[in-house]
Amino acid sequence: MAIWKRKPQEHPGDYFFSGKGYMTQGVQSALSPEEIAFVVADLQNFVQEEDGVDYLQSYESDDGRKVWCIDQLSRSMKQGGDYTPEQVAEYDHWTLLLPEEY
Repeated sequence: MAIWKRKPQEHPGDYFFSGKGYMTQGVQSALSPEEIAFVVADLQNFVQEEDGVDYLQSYESDDGRKVWCIDQLSRSMKQGGDYTPEQVAEYDHWTLLLPEEY
């Protein structure tokens, strides 16, 4: 199994990757279930440690593969009143994808 490292985030944020998680077919094809589990666990730990992070988190393996984690709604977006509860329920998700799938 490759070793995956989280790249430094470019900006602080209040994204918690707490909604429903999705992954693309590209990720399912390119990463093993163990690699996916590692990235998701590391992301969740990082979010807890930082009490919120940037909407985009990037990971790179020692063999050069890259994946991105992108969250759709920040805490302030969910609590700011711009979204109805129905909209929050619909849009509160994050995606694990390959950069070329963006």
